[in-house]
Amino acid sequence: MAATPASAQSYKPDYFTQFQAGTAMDMVTRLPGFVFDGGNPSRGAAGNVLINGKRPASKTDALSDVLGRIPVGAVERIEVINGGANGIDMQGFPTVANLLLKEMDLVSASTTASTIMMPDGTLEPLLESNYSLKRGDKSINIALAWRRSPDTGQGEGHRTTVYGNATPTADVALEGAGISENKSAKLNYSQALLGGQINYNAAYHPSAYQSQMRIDAGTQSWNGNDNENRTLEQGITYTRDLANGASMDLKAQYRSGENNADWSETKAGNTAHSLTASSASEHILAGQLSWQAMDDVVIRGGIEHAVNTNDSSNTWVANPQAAPSPGVSAWVQESRVEGQLSSNWRIDQSLTAEAGVKISHASLSTSAGQGDGTENTYPKPRLRLSLSPSPALQLRLRMEREVSQLNFGDNAAYFGMADKTLRADLPDLVPAKTWLCEGAVEYRFWERGAAILSYTQAHISDVIDRMPIRTASATYDTAGNIGEASTDSVTGMLNLPTDSLALPQGLLKLSTTWRSSSVTDPVTQATRRLSGEQALGWRVEFSQDLPQQRAAWGFSVDNGWNNDNWQVAERDTSSGSGWARAFVNYRPASNLMVTLELNNLASRVTTYDRVHFASNDRLSGGIDFMEHNVTRTQPYAMLRVRRDW
Repeated sequence: MAATPASAQSYKPDYFTQFQAGTAMDMVTRLPGFVFDGGNPSRGAAGNVLINGKRPASKTDALSDVLGRIPVGAVERIEVINGGANGIDMQGFPTVANLLLKEMDLVSASTTASTIMMPDGTLEPLLESNYSLKRGDKSINIALAWRRSPDTGQGEGHRTTVYGNATPTADVALEGAGISENKSAKLNYSQALLGGQINYNAAYHPSAYQSQMRIDAGTQSWNGNDNENRTLEQGITYTRDLANGASMDLKAQYRSGENNADWSETKAGNTAHSLTASSASEHILAGQLSWQAMDDVVIRGGIEHAVNTNDSSNTWVANPQAAPSPGVSAWVQESRVEGQLSSNWRIDQSLTAEAGVKISHASLSTSAGQGDGTENTYPKPRLRLSLSPSPALQLRLRMEREVSQLNFGDNAAYFGMADKTLRADLPDLVPAKTWLCEGAVEYRFWERGAAILSYTQAHISDVIDRMPIRTASATYDTAGNIGEASTDSVTGMLNLPTDSLALPQGLLKLSTTWRSSSVTDPVTQATRRLSGEQALGWRVEFSQDLPQQRAAWGFSVDNGWNNDNWQVAERDTSSGSGWARAFVNYRPASNLMVTLELNNLASRVTTYDRVHFASNDRLSGGIDFMEHNVTRTQPYAMLRVRRDW
């Protein structure tokens, strides 16, 4: 087992006994001053926890789930690393936790049974099982899960529509319910090979969702959704140490997904259907070389080739006797090659630096033939500095250029327009580019206390949003690049231990983010926020471990959400009131955990306001109608029992 680098803090399993930790995830969430970030595997964004210095390769397995399957008995220690150390790739995080596993034979298994309990007495079950075996240099992990869960965003409410002309105001009652069913099977196998380590992972995930909304306006009508999804993933990674302080990482990955959706509307005994079918795939080949050039200097270089394909089609059936009417269909493929070169340099014990550049070359092909094979090349430089004047204080600076990934839905809508002449004079859709500068200060106090304040300023070019195409007879709404935008955000976080407040082993977490942005609206040419941006978000969490009672409890409250979205013909405002949650954990035996959760204690109220403008164009200024939707959701409980074997 490698020695702990001087810049890392090490925590052995004994430290977590006071928290009754049963899994690696329990351990990570109890690390002093550490804030877990699971990343976004599906978008290639890594989390801030490593396992033996490496990140899990799967794109369909959440980092929290991976850690939740590792028992405490398999962990040698956890290193909390600030600013980079011992060749660790920080992936843009100021702090990472490196989970080091024991070099020992191990057999472990766990079974979890849960049920969601709704106010009307409905019970929805969940079953999970996990089996792990490690013998010498070989290990295997198998995880199976089946769950049914209600759509907690559905409920009872009403819709009020006020028209701009003499049409009377309409008020209808709404009542909705939905249920999802998910299954998953996951396999991970690894062993030593040719002086290195090879790892194979596979996952299969079928799921279904059904919902129905009753609309009562004197006469009843129904809207329904019936969706089926299926994803499959396979991947192989190979790592090996080379001579002279070098190492290599190779990766091959394939992922595919299919979705079939049936949206229906029933009025006066007649049912119409909108049928959507889509399939997507991703192929990735990647390799990276790392070289410990000197004790405090690491140089990395690598290349990745990814091909993403999305094929979608839509059909409208007005009634069972009518012939299907084809709608928008599009095939979009992006081929991307990205090379990167970076270096981590520990200048001294208090100052570290990372500098690097990625160069991404992408080509886009579509079934429409418009701009087929369009190519773009973007450099993405970055510089990160971390200064620690004292062990308790850290100052950070980040300057970076980011390039967004094109949304296939935007491309499908843009290139799938029936009248291709409408977009003949429009430039090809290109990714948004962001230059950002971020400064942060972090102060650690007591044993588990931490305070972080950061400020980020960004300039975005080629912002992607909805834009108009106007002709003499009509106005069309499509995705496009609408110009430049500027954004500012301030984020604050406080982890406050409550031992001195008569609540031993308690931890109060406060977090808040304020955002501001400015962009020119492509319809009215007025200045507004970016679509979907929330101006202020906050969250309060508290948890306390009670080792003598073999229990833990806690609660969390947030302020929900509120944001606006602008389209060519309308402005939509979506909001949800705060969400409150409470939980109690009880461990009657060392291998048994019982959890009771109470969710949505404040009965969240969801609102959706829609202002539609005359002539399908906000530039007209005249309001066609205003729609106000309000839905109140119900609280629910979850009872979960986990047994480790």
